[in-house]
This record gives sequence, C-alpha cells and structure tokens, in this order.
Amino acid sequence: MAVFRFLAAVFLLAAAIALVVDATPAIYGVGPFKATALSAHWHDLAPSSFEAAKKAVTGLSPALWDSLVAPVLDIPAFVTFGALALLSGYAGRRRRTVRIFVN
Repeated sequence: MAVFRFLAAVFLLAAAIALVVDATPAIYGVGPFKATALSAHWHDLAPSSFEAAKKAVTGLSPALWDSLVAPVLDIPAFVTFGALALLSGYAGRRRRTVRIFVN
C-alpha cells in the first residue's frame, strides 16, 4: 500500500508542475491560460517514443488510436495526473481495522 501512496505523491507533483506550467503566462499577463494536452507534453519531451507508441497502437488497429488512445491523451496533463493521483491515493489508503470478538 505504501507504493500506491508514493505513486499518488508523484502523480500529484506532476499535476502541480503541469498546472504551474500552463498557468504561468496568465499569472504574468503574457497570455491567457491554456491547458496543454498530455500528448503535447509527451511529444515535446520524447517525440520518438510518442511516434513509436502511435505506430505500435495503429499497427494493432488504427481505430484503436483514433477512438480510445488519442481522446485520452487530449485531456489536459494536470487533469490526467490529478486523476491518477486520486486513484492511487484511494488504492493506497489505510484501511480501518475490524476487530471481531466472538463470545
């Protein structure tokens, strides 16, 4: 369970960084707030792995990339990582111990 709590912290950190990157132009008055999609971040950081993943998925089925993977990657990065943080945090939560006393 500690692994899920650690992953929740890492995903929350990634969500906060993505939100700050997107909000910085609006805070300084340079431009409006523009949420960047996860695919754009991935393509900027590692274009070869993005293209390899796209090629691998379209090799299985081109409709799979267009109907399932691309819409998920078009969600803003801070929302995606925030959702992953919530799911990991929920999976790694401390459960209440139940003590059963039988007479």
